[in-house]
Amino acid sequence: MNILNRFTPIIFLIFGLIFSVLIWDYISLPYDDTNKIVGQYSENKINPLNDTIRGVSFICIPLLLYIITFLKINKGKINYNILKIDQNYLDGNNNKNINFLIFVLISFSILEFFNLNYSNFINNLDTHHEGTSLSAQLNFFEKDGYWSGTFYDYGFLGNNIGVFSRYIFDDYSIGIQRFTFVFLILINKIFLILICGQLVKILNIENNKCLFFLLFVIATLTLANFNEDITPFHSRIFIFLIFTFLVFKIVNSKTDYSILYLLVGSFSAISLLFYYDIGTYINALILIILGYLILLKKYLKVFQILLGIFLSWLIFITFVSIEEFNEFVGQYYIIVNISDYLLGIEYPKPFSEKSTRHTKALLLIILTGVILVNFIFSIKDKQNYIAKFYLIFLFISSIVFFKSGLMRSDTPHIKYTSGIYTMILFFFISYYVSKVLQKFRFYEKIKIIFEKKSYLIILAILIYFPIFLKDNFMNFTNLMNSNKNFLMLTKTEDNRFLDKNYLKFINEYKILTKDENCVQQFTDDNAIPYLVNKPTCTKFYVNAHIIDGWTDKMFISELRRSNPEYILYSSNINWFKSRNNAKNADQYILKNYKPFKKISDWEIYKKK
Repeated sequence: MNILNRFTPIIFLIFGLIFSVLIWDYISLPYDDTNKIVGQYSENKINPLNDTIRGVSFICIPLLLYIITFLKINKGKINYNILKIDQNYLDGNNNKNINFLIFVLISFSILEFFNLNYSNFINNLDTHHEGTSLSAQLNFFEKDGYWSGTFYDYGFLGNNIGVFSRYIFDDYSIGIQRFTFVFLILINKIFLILICGQLVKILNIENNKCLFFLLFVIATLTLANFNEDITPFHSRIFIFLIFTFLVFKIVNSKTDYSILYLLVGSFSAISLLFYYDIGTYINALILIILGYLILLKKYLKVFQILLGIFLSWLIFITFVSIEEFNEFVGQYYIIVNISDYLLGIEYPKPFSEKSTRHTKALLLIILTGVILVNFIFSIKDKQNYIAKFYLIFLFISSIVFFKSGLMRSDTPHIKYTSGIYTMILFFFISYYVSKVLQKFRFYEKIKIIFEKKSYLIILAILIYFPIFLKDNFMNFTNLMNSNKNFLMLTKTEDNRFLDKNYLKFINEYKILTKDENCVQQFTDDNAIPYLVNKPTCTKFYVNAHIIDGWTDKMFISELRRSNPEYILYSSNINWFKSRNNAKNADQYILKNYKPFKKISDWEIYKKK
């Protein structure tokens, strides 16, 4: 192959990038003038689909040009046959050592979890974000109905995630909720280790498998950080990682385990019960898996997954009333339709001013795709089709999940959606680095390290501990001491998470509402109901969801029925709340309530 042919796919890739940038502004669907939801999209007359179509086009156009050119130039040199699994690679001694390393690394992750300095998690409450779960759980225990009593922000199980901890601790608090989120990061680490193990074990490589696995899994684990509020594999993504683990299991299974296919299908309902957005993404991925199995003519497996979908929804409907199910469907429909307008931030045009992080994210996805194409069609690296499926599945998942970053394109959401494609990049970096290291003479001398379990433990310690336990070496002697373990956090009183000004307001508001059966805030101060220990007077504890033409009539009807004496009308905590989105509700409150008392930044209204 001459030099020109070798670089032709890259030239077409660059051409595709230039073309995608040029057409970016031309991808502009008509704005829906009937929309009354106030947000950045409405202010700038932006159709919510614009960002999604622009982002996907920017990724797909260059990649398609690259793939077409790559295949054209390498025509006749690429083996398109699906390779069969070499059982020697599945059952060999190398994989047994990887199973051992998986056990060791999971043990280290659990050790890291217990070794955390939990006093670091005792800081001021994020009353908006953390309040969405705290108040939802209060409503769950105090009000009748699953959805009829509460309009969920993330999803029924997602907002009530702390309920599981309540049955463990016989209580729930801010500290227990934070412990729960930290525990979910541990779950993420465990399943990331298992997924990395599944991927490496299926590869047709032998000599450097353990080295490759260690490099890959350690790099990937940095994406799930206990001590960072914003980490790529955040606490909510655990449901996707469990789903991915099961998908990998069914694809790689030597025998047909019907229960695994049923479980994969059941995630259609399970994921949506946890989180509306992640559940939607998982359902899209289930459809892709079904399409893949149909192409392979695996009709029995398709039937089993479809049966799992059907049974999961049937069980769900059986355990709740028709009214509650309709309420669930209604809330999901509303959230899906209002979220983009309510939360959307236009994705900056790549290479434009102040678009560095956004452009970098798109380019990294494209880079991942380019490396993946070369890996899949490589003549030298003859990998079996299962390994290729794993990587393609992860790559498609990374694009699907990036929808959240395209919609709300702030720094946290860009980082939240970076985990999957970064993991794939770590896979390729580790893969090629380990191959290069294997060519050096010294590798033959140290090869014994990867063959003996005692040496593997020492190597794992030398790599894992400096990266993940560098700040907590001195805590090892206190692992079982209550002032160093999670009891420090779970037994902390809620008052310690509130600053003096906020605590003063809560105490006064408790006294003011001591004879009330419920409380209602009209701000984004979502933790108020939990902090005063009273359920909300309406199902709307996240008041950004009170929107004219969507939910305003429900809010007014429930508020009229509960008829509270006081309403927390305003505060300085206003993330998404816009009075223009709830003019009818605002008018009703102003008509029936009058200013009563102002405590610092909180303004309380009283019934006229």
